[in-house]
Parts: sequence; structure tokens; C-alpha cells
Amino acid sequence: MRGLLTPMIDSHVHLNRQEFDGDWRGVAARATEAGVRGFLNVGYDPDSSAASLALAEADPRILATVGVHPHDAALLADAEGRRTDAGETVLAQLETWAAHPRVVAIGEIGLDFFRDLSPRPAQRTALALQLKLAERTGLPVVFHIRDAWTETLALIDQLGVPSRGGILHAFSGDAASVDWARARGFLLGIGGPVTYKKSGLPDLVAKAGLDLLLLETDAPWLPPVPWRGKRNESAYLAHTCAKVAECLDRSEADIAAETTAAFCRLMNVTAGPDGLAT
Repeated sequence: MRGLLTPMIDSHVHLNRQEFDGDWRGVAARATEAGVRGFLNVGYDPDSSAASLALAEADPRILATVGVHPHDAALLADAEGRRTDAGETVLAQLETWAAHPRVVAIGEIGLDFFRDLSPRPAQRTALALQLKLAERTGLPVVFHIRDAWTETLALIDQLGVPSRGGILHAFSGDAASVDWARARGFLLGIGGPVTYKKSGLPDLVAKAGLDLLLLETDAPWLPPVPWRGKRNESAYLAHTCAKVAECLDRSEADIAAETTAAFCRLMNVTAGPDGLAT
């Protein structure tokens, strides 16, 4: 694959995961060689949120999010969706971390009815609590939605669309979800699945248009072809970029430039030769 003149940003990655133990610096270095300028390392529970912040403090190319994934919603609410004392402690810690200048978003949060690892009432309450946290801290939101698109988007509308906007990570919604995102100023995170043979994402990417898109890996998961079934890395983002360029009949440089600019606008950061500045 030819090199890109315009660097990219991996808008969703988990460099803190055990799959990268002892290797995250190598992963970041390979990604830099492949044209990736910066990384948004996404938290999904207290431990990963703390690890994300530590990475962001250690490397100027990395920014962090903090939040509780729907899988772990029971950390914030009981099975009936009631707030808990333990959950209040977790929320207070998230709010403290959110004040750090290297933390740029709340997430990943949302609803996951595919695995249902936390009771659905707890998931709804956790989402509501963290949307309020995003408003208090003035940060955008990174959403995880799986097999719950209709309910999640309706619940966001009911609770209040985040004033700073957000990202529909690992976008797997339908055409109506694209229209919903456009009307509310949300961006769609497009990763490796856009390269899969039976994916419907190419048509949705074409419908969305470049101004709604961000590039992401979700590494170590969801690698693009030809690495499907293996550990994903940010260096593979160029393959997703190439597929998006094909879907939109645009150059890869255009895709890189516009998605980098969109990320910087949403997160209120600046991308420079030495990393991402807040």
C-alpha cells in the first residue's frame, strides 16, 4: 500500500489491553511509520480508564477517555437500575479523571444487548449517569452500541443529546442511524469491518459522506482484511482508510486529512508533528 502524505488519527484503540503487554510502544511506533499521527485510547471501566490516562501522560501522541462500558454497568447501578453507593464512588473518580487535560471524552458508554453482561436496567442507568457526567465536564461522548441501536438513539434523544457531540464507535447502524447522526452532529467511527466481504458498511459510508466519518481500529479487535482473525494494530488503519477512499471515490490523502480535522474539531485538540496537543 502506498504511503499517505497526510497523517491519520486512530480515534478508538485500547493500547492498555493485555494483548499489547510489553508491546504498546512498538505498536505505536509501527503505527507512526504507517502514517498514524495520534491515538485516542478509550477507557471502559475504572482500571482501563486509569491506564488510558497513564498512557496519555506518558506519550504526547495519545489522548484518553474515561468511562464505564455497558458490560460493566453493574459498577454504577443494581439489577433494577437503581444508583448504588459504590457507583457514586466510581462516578466521582471518573469526574476527577475527566478534569485532566489529556482526557478529552467520556466513553465508551452505551447499551449492548448482544452479550447482556450487565442487566439492561443497569445499562440504561449507567448511560444516563454518564451522559450527565459528560454535560458536567463539558466533554464529548464515545458511544458503544451493539444490537441496541433503536433503543440507544431514542434514549439519547430522551435524556438529552450531548452538547459537545460524540462518536458512534464501531458504527453498525442502518441508514436511519446515519440520518440521526447527521441531524445531531455526531460522527461515525469506521474501522476494519468496512473491509469485510459481506459488510454493509461501504454503502452506509457512501450515504454518510466524508464529513461524518472518523477512522478507528478498536485494536486489538476488529482487524481489517487481510489480518482478520489476528490481533489488530493501529498500523493497519491505512487499509481502512483505503477502503473508505474507495467507497467515496476520493483519495486516501483526502480521507486522512478530513478525518483528522474532524477529530481535532470534536476533541478540541491540535495535531502537530510531535503529537496531539490539548
